[in-house]
Amino acid sequence: MGWEIVVALFAAFAAGTISGLTGFGLALISVPILLFVYEPRTVVFLSVVMSIVICADVVRDSFRDADRRIVAALIIPSFIGVVMGAEILRVVDPVYIRLFVGVFVVFSAGLLLREIRLPGAKTRWGTVVAGWTSGALSTSTGLAAPPIVLLLASRDYAKHAFRATSSLYFLFMSVFGLVVLAVRGLVESGDIPVSLILVPAAILGKTLGTSILKRVSETFFRKLTLLFVFVTGALGVATAAWALL
Repeated sequence: MGWEIVVALFAAFAAGTISGLTGFGLALISVPILLFVYEPRTVVFLSVVMSIVICADVVRDSFRDADRRIVAALIIPSFIGVVMGAEILRVVDPVYIRLFVGVFVVFSAGLLLREIRLPGAKTRWGTVVAGWTSGALSTSTGLAAPPIVLLLASRDYAKHAFRATSSLYFLFMSVFGLVVLAVRGLVESGDIPVSLILVPAAILGKTLGTSILKRVSETFFRKLTLLFVFVTGALGVATAAWALL
C-alpha cells in the first residue's frame, strides 16, 4: 500500500476523467502510470476492470446516443483481430509494430485535424478494417483505441454519439479481455482488492469528465480527441525509436 496506492489512485482518477469525457483512453492514461508501481500482469488486470466499470457507466448514461449498428459491425472483426494480433506478436518484434502504427496514427490524425477525411472510412469495409486493426493492436501493442477514434472522427460523429459509441465498443472489448485473462489463469486473488480500491477513484474521475463534456463545444471535442490520438501515436513512435536505438 503506501505511496504505491496513492500513485494508483491518481492513475485511476486521471484515466476515469479522460474516459468519461471522450469515451476512450482509459488504458492509454492508466497503464503507463500503473507500471511504475505494479508488474505488467497486474496492470493489465486493473486497467481491464476499470475499463469495464467506466465504460459501463458511460453507456448507462448515454446508451441512446450510441450507434449500436456500427458497434455490432466492429465486434466480430475486432475479436478476430485479437486472436491474430497475438499470433503477429509471436513472429514480429512489437517495437516495429508500434513504430509503424505510430507513424500511421500521427499521419491520419494530422489529416483529420486539417479536415481531410480518410478514404474508405464511411464504407462497410472501413468498419471491418477499423475493428480488425483495433483488435489486433490490442494484443500486439496495446493501442486499441486509435483505429476506432479515427473511424468515428472520419464519420463526423457528434461528441455525445462519439463518446457513447466508443464506450459501448470498448465495454465489449474489455469484457472479452477479462474473460481471456481468466481463462489463461492471469487473474490472481491479490489483485482483486486493489481493483476495488481503484474503481471508486475512476468513477469519480468519470463524473468529472462527464461534467466537462457538457461545457465543451463540438469543435473543441473533435480537436481534443484527435490531438489525444496524435500524441498517442507520437509517443508510440518515440518509444519505438528509443528502443531501436
